[in-house]
Order: sequence, then structure tokens, then C-alpha cells
Amino acid sequence: MASYSSSDEPLVFSKSSTLKRARRIPNEKDGSHSHIVVTLTDPEVFDCPICLEPLTIPVYQCDQNGHIACSSCCTKINNRCPSCSGSIGSCRCRAIEKALESITISCQNIQYGCKESVAYHKKGEHQKACVYSPLSCPLLSCNFVSSAEQLYKHFSSRHVKSATQFRFGNSVPVSLNASDDFLFLQEKNKGTLFILKNHHVEDLGNAVTISCIQPSFMSGYLYDLDVEAKGNSLRLKSFTLSIPSQEVIDDSPPTTWFLLIPCGFISPGDLLKMQFCIWPKDAVSI
Repeated sequence: MASYSSSDEPLVFSKSSTLKRARRIPNEKDGSHSHIVVTLTDPEVFDCPICLEPLTIPVYQCDQNGHIACSSCCTKINNRCPSCSGSIGSCRCRAIEKALESITISCQNIQYGCKESVAYHKKGEHQKACVYSPLSCPLLSCNFVSSAEQLYKHFSSRHVKSATQFRFGNSVPVSLNASDDFLFLQEKNKGTLFILKNHHVEDLGNAVTISCIQPSFMSGYLYDLDVEAKGNSLRLKSFTLSIPSQEVIDDSPPTTWFLLIPCGFISPGDLLKMQFCIWPKDAVSI
């Protein structure tokens, strides 16, 4: 099996797939050649020329000139090759499929701690679910970028005063001006970062959401919001969304999954006072 490497010594493929140099790695047990280390000067040669995503098996080639495309793109282009208008979608390109099965590649998030090596044709699938996907510090004045775990540690050590501290399952009072856009929240034990976003809606009240700063594919948390005013009380429940920190500072009004706190619950001085409680993923709010 071949593995992807950035070394200049081993087997090198150019965009035209010309073999330039090879170094076989002997098997220490029986002296046979177990695999070849390769260097691709243009890894995009294994990307679909239509959607530009890494090719996934099955790969199809057109009947006329052998142009290739991934299976999903064949459907989108009505099985008509965009390069030569030949028919595509019925003939598999076995050579490319075997190459894809043989090549392993390090996750692009290796610098953030991911040590996984995956088959090239599963590269996109892994990247969409990699827990080491980079997040940037949500404070605009800070340029720190790392995995969620390291970002939480960074925020705890460098920006601890920028967030309201809480513990999962405990109700915590907070207040902010009705016109304030957001408030950072950080769980004390695990360091998980959240952002409470607030958007004032004229004559209606305040649209509030709590989101977790983490890769978008990760599951959210359950949370409660309690507000009281003039003897009236209101309890709202929802689930947090997962948002990369690049999307945190956004003053546009929410369109989904927000909780509306009516105008009557705004305290004197234009303050929005509430209590929030965020529940861990394996707990149930009572």
C-alpha cells in the first residue's frame, strides 16, 4: 500500500501521472517489497474536475475520451461529459479507484493534533468529522487558532475575564443591556465555550440564542432561560447550535432556533435579566 508523503526522494507523480523516481521499501520479515512511498507534486490530480472535491469510489470515465468524474457529479451533469460531451456514468475507472484505495494521507489538521491517516478517497469524509478542525479565538483582537480543546484552554488562561463562568446543570444569573449583542459563557470544568447572542426586535422583545463554539458537525446541548418581571415568570428551553468561532461575531438577526423574550420582561434601565442553565449532553433537564 502506498502512503502520501511530502518527501522529495520517493516516488513522484506529476499532474500527468508520469513516474519520475521510486524507492521501494523492503519488508523486513521476508525481504519483499511491501509498499512504495510516493510524493504527489499535484495532489489535485485525484480531485473530481467538476466539483473539485476529492474523488470517492466509484469513479466513472466517459466512453469517448476517458475523462473522469465522481458518481454524484455524473448525475448532476445528466451523464454527459462536460469536456467532450461523451456519455459518462456507466464505465468505472478501475485504475483511479485502485490508486485511491492505495493512497493514504495525513489529516490536514495534523498541526492541530490529529494523527489520523485516511485513504485519499475518504479524505473529505474525515475532514467533515474531524474533532481537530481548527477554530479561531472568538475575540477579534486575538489571532489564536487551534482545535476546540486547545482553544478552550487558551481562552481559560488568556481571556478568563471575558466570559461568565458556570457549571453544567447549575442555574446562573446574568444581565446585559437590551441592546448588547452577545455574552461569552465558559464552563468551569471542561472549559467549553458558548456565546449568548441577543438581538432586539422593535416592539416585540429580544431574540436570544445560546450556541456552542465548536465544529459545526458536533451535537449541541440543552439549555433553559428563565426571566421574571412584575410578578410574571417565563421559562424557555432550546438546544444549542454548534458554530465555528469565525461565525460568532455576527449582528444579523437570528432566523431559526431563537427564544423570544417579550418586551414586558425588560427591567428598568433597559436591562435584560435572566438565568441560564446549560445541560451536558447526557443529562435531562427537569
